[in-house]
Amino acid sequence: MPSLLIRLLLFLSSYFPLTVIMFVLLLSKNAVLATSILTLGILGICGVGLYLLTVRRINPMSIEVVQVRRRDGEAMSYIVTYLLPFLAVPFGNFEQAVSMGIFFLVLAVLYVNSDMIHINPMLNLLGFHVYEIELKNGEIHSIITRRRVRRGQTVSAVKAAEDIFLEIRS
Repeated sequence: MPSLLIRLLLFLSSYFPLTVIMFVLLLSKNAVLATSILTLGILGICGVGLYLLTVRRINPMSIEVVQVRRRDGEAMSYIVTYLLPFLAVPFGNFEQAVSMGIFFLVLAVLYVNSDMIHINPMLNLLGFHVYEIELKNGEIHSIITRRRVRRGQTVSAVKAAEDIFLEIRS
């Protein structure tokens, strides 16, 4: 399972597009804050890239898929939080900025503690898909992969989190 640091970086990467939006909206008002927010997003993107490269070094296991259901749509519900900067949150004063910071801190804690690493719009943008799969033993997991997964298929994967696999292709 990814460490707390990796899960935090995956959270930051999931909001990378929002950090770019916030950067553009805040640059003329507060360049330091805007640059800080963008830096966090870039840190997250670099972290997820590093994670995806290093996890491939782990010895994969073969898993046989009995049932499969596509779950890419979960990222769309997650993206609703991207609307916040456009809703009367002008960062006009310190209290508004702190309020928004607290909101994103709560989101981060929920994301990290709930092992929601598979709900990440950046993974979708990088060409990954999320499927819910049932294994021969009846266990249900999510799998993150770049290709279509079909019933009856055997997949090489590593455990990315408690109930989440990441397909490893040679």
